[in-house]
Amino acid sequence: MNLNLLFTVFSFALVFSAFMVIFSKHPVFCLLFLVGCFIFSSFLLLLLECEFLAFLFIVVYVGAIAVLFLFAIMMLEPKSKYLSQNATKYMPIGFLFVTTFVLVVLILLQNQFDSNVVGNSFYSNKYFNWYDLIDSVNDIEVFGQVLYSYFVLHFLAAGFILLMVLIGIVYLTNNFNKSSAFQQSIFKQLSRNSDFFKNLNRG
Repeated sequence: MNLNLLFTVFSFALVFSAFMVIFSKHPVFCLLFLVGCFIFSSFLLLLLECEFLAFLFIVVYVGAIAVLFLFAIMMLEPKSKYLSQNATKYMPIGFLFVTTFVLVVLILLQNQFDSNVVGNSFYSNKYFNWYDLIDSVNDIEVFGQVLYSYFVLHFLAAGFILLMVLIGIVYLTNNFNKSSAFQQSIFKQLSRNSDFFKNLNRG
């Protein structure tokens, strides 16, 4: 499949997901479309040969932040807020502005690239880097070589600090639960006699 076609498809999917984030009525659906925006952005970065940023988008934004927001919204169970009927009158004007903006951006992007002399088209520009056939190294390999070759101690120290923070949080949480929990002794409750209640009433 042509890479230009994939780039166009993912771009339109990204724009559609961004609009659905704005116009969705339920916040859970808004967050799901936001996850879609991050995923389509990662696909575009993969097509641009930015593998590290693409996987970073998926791990950090989709895997941590967006999923955390999703669970928080689902636990809060907010009421659905619908758009007012008066807002639908401004939809054609908004669509006109958005269409104009997209056309201007496409024209500017087309002028930024050198078109092919034969085809004279932005989509027929097929540049091929012959140097990649000799020495082909992607971003993840470069980051891995630099990180594990020159910054091994820094990487291990950062992991040790995060581990200590995790252990400290678990320890403090367990102590807080033990101190604040209501404890009762069944043996003391069953061993009470009538003299205990008489002394309690006198006091």
